[in-house]
Amino acid sequence: MTTDVIRKRYKFDLAALQRLAAINYAALRPMVAGVKQSGSKIIKVGQQLRFAVTVLETAPYTTEVRIEQQALLKQLPGLRATQIDVRLYHDAQLAEVVRSQGVSRLQASYEVPNPSMHHADEKHQVNHFLQEWLQLIRANGYYQEV
Repeated sequence: MTTDVIRKRYKFDLAALQRLAAINYAALRPMVAGVKQSGSKIIKVGQQLRFAVTVLETAPYTTEVRIEQQALLKQLPGLRATQIDVRLYHDAQLAEVVRSQGVSRLQASYEVPNPSMHHADEKHQVNHFLQEWLQLIRANGYYQEV
């Protein structure tokens, strides 16, 4: 007996993505404040994890920041160094992931399947991942200027 599988097509939700971007901006702005262009701030979380926050470029209405997850002493099994580039839009008070793991120009939605194996809601997932990182940093991290 065969049954047809009906797949629900992903619908892009602009309002949800903007809410997420506003939350990320509010959490990231204080971390970036005071860091000059090409400057870094190290944020330690626990014994084995740290994040490097580097300001890549600043302009009157935008700031581009790279957040890189690093192991402190040695690479833990299964822990991959991860990096996300985020653009902060100061006039709109939004923060958007512009590059993640070498993938730039994330589309709002992808057809599935696709050659790059992106999820249909890849852009939303990457921005949500940033939100989870920022929550972890805010709850358990402490800053150290470099």
